[in-house]
This record gives sequence, structure tokens and C-alpha cells, in this order.
Amino acid sequence: MKNRKWFSPLIKICIFAFFILLLFIIMLLSYRFIVQQQIKQKSAEIIENGGISELKEINVNGDKQYILVEGQDKEKPFCLFLHGGPGSPFPYGVSARSLYPEITENCVAVYYDQRGSGKSFHKELSIDTMNLSRFTEDATIIVDYIREHYRQEKIFVIGMSFGTVIGTQLVSKYPEKFHAYAGISQITDITKGQELGYSWLQKEAIANNDEKTLRILENLGKGPYLAEDEDQFSDLINQYKGMNYFDDTIEKVNLFGLVKGAFTSPDYSLQDLYKVFISGPQFSLVKSQELKKEIILTNFFDAVRSIDIPVYFIHGQYDKQANYELAKQYYEVLDAPKGKEFITLEHSAHYPNELDSAFMHNTIQKMLEEK
Repeated sequence: MKNRKWFSPLIKICIFAFFILLLFIIMLLSYRFIVQQQIKQKSAEIIENGGISELKEINVNGDKQYILVEGQDKEKPFCLFLHGGPGSPFPYGVSARSLYPEITENCVAVYYDQRGSGKSFHKELSIDTMNLSRFTEDATIIVDYIREHYRQEKIFVIGMSFGTVIGTQLVSKYPEKFHAYAGISQITDITKGQELGYSWLQKEAIANNDEKTLRILENLGKGPYLAEDEDQFSDLINQYKGMNYFDDTIEKVNLFGLVKGAFTSPDYSLQDLYKVFISGPQFSLVKSQELKKEIILTNFFDAVRSIDIPVYFIHGQYDKQANYELAKQYYEVLDAPKGKEFITLEHSAHYPNELDSAFMHNTIQKMLEEK
């Protein structure tokens, strides 16, 4: 009898919780629908006013991959954006429709979901294709499609974090296809960066009497850090604000702000959202360990010593993930006969801070004007 007395209220609680959850889902989907209609309206206005805003499906090495092409003036130069990751198409993936008017005012932006990321992920994708050579080959096909389909002799390339690995390889191999290259949070030599990060973390931990971090560092020992060790090391870098810097005057970068556009994107179905947040990252970051290892062992000091187009590095001074000091060293030794410039974001670490946003976009605009 006692069990029956408890059973009835429990059913009521479950039913109540179910309806609350259902109401929450309905509200979220309604919000998504409303914002999607607003974005579609903005796209229509761009097209009506002489611009371009369109999603394209492209056959890339036998796989369907997707780009979003958007610009307020379709006569402006074209810029291919290579997002970070791998596996996470942010911040400059296909879901960026209408999100960056400060970019699309100055160029036609080509936002690209790379292999294994976002809309370009599919469950038949072979893990054997997850290597830097294939990523660069994919990007080359995208570049050639842009040049041919939109009648562009040359384009600009802007990479961010992991995107700088692909971007650097791309422009060094095919300089004749590009006006200039910009690397935001430029990766140079992650293994060396880990050494520098280790020393930095040690000093920070000692200064903060952080015995837990010191024990973890001691257990990690000498790098390079791969697989789970790399995850643990990156967590420490993040813990000490080497990825997302903040202090009394600088607010943290709102990482939710980087991804919220995916939920309201009219170009992402609900199935695509699962790819964006679950299956894509799991495949690209967890299962593709050889790709991860290849990225960590990349060393542009040896592999790419010269780039025959103008080069811009845009880097947060607190960045310990793609180490700032190491990026400056690489910039100094890089042979760039067409010109180079190093731009420091004074409020940022690996993720560019909102306080540096205008400065960063002004730099990109300057690059476009100097072609």
C-alpha cells in the first residue's frame, strides 16, 4: 500500500516534467523558425541589392561538401574562410549566413564546412581520408570551383587555428591562385609550443601554489603530447587562460556566441545540428587520432619556409595554444617577398576577444584593399 501511495505522485511528477520539457522544445523550435525567417529575409535583401547569398553543394573527391557564398556586393573580391577544428565548423562555417556583415560588406565570403565537419560530415566518410594531405586537396578543389564558377582569377584565404594549417599548406603550394593569406591564431609548431606551454604552466602553477597542476605536469613528463595527454595538457592551458583570456577589465569570449548561429541557421537541418555538435567532432577529434597526431607534429619552421604572396598573421598576445611567441618567431624567419605583417590582438588569447574584433576586421579590410 505504501508503494502505491508513492507511485501515484511519482507519475504526476513525471507527466509534469514531460510537459515542461515538451513546452521548452516547442519554444526552442519556434525561436529557431522565427530567426531562420529573419535570416532568409536578410539574404533576400542582399540579393535584391546586387549581392549574393547562396548555399552550394560540391563534389569533392567523391564526397559532398558545402560552401555558403555571401557578399553584399558580388563584385567584391572573394575570400575563402577555413574554420578551426577539425570537426567543428566555427566560427566561419556554413552556418555563418548573415552573421558577419562587417565581413560581407568588404568581400564575398566563402564559408566552408571542411571534411568531417558540419554539413560536410556523413557517416560513410572513411577515416583513412582524414589526413592533412586530403584536407589540403579538398580545399584546392573548393578554390578551383570558386575561381571557375565565379570567374575569379585569384582569391584571398583566411584561416583560423586548425584552418591555418590547411591555409598555410594551400598558399605555399599554389601561390598563383591567391591574392594574400591571413592566419588568425596561426599554428606553427605545436610540439615546440607544448614545450613552451609546459614551462609557462610550471611558472604559473608555482606562483599560484597549485600543487595539483604541478603533479599533472610531472606525470605528463616530456612531450610531444598526443591523444589523451594532449587533451589533458590543453585543459591546463585553458584553465590558466591561455585559450580564452580574461581579467578585471577583459571579459571572457562567450563561446556560446560562436556556436549559437548553428542552431538558427536556415542551412542546417536538425540532422545537421547532430553532425555539428556530436558525430562530426567525435569522428574528427576522437576517432581520427592519426589526423590529430599529424597536426601536432606539423612544423612549418621546416615545412614552409617561404610564401610567395602577402602574408598577415593576426594573433592574440595571451595565446598559449597556438603559442604567440612562437608565431612571432615563425613570422620573423618566414620568407615573404611580397610582404608580411604581424598584428597583435592585445585583449585576446587563442579565441579573438570582442574588444579586438573591430581591429581584426580592419586588418582584413586593409588586406583586401592592398591586393
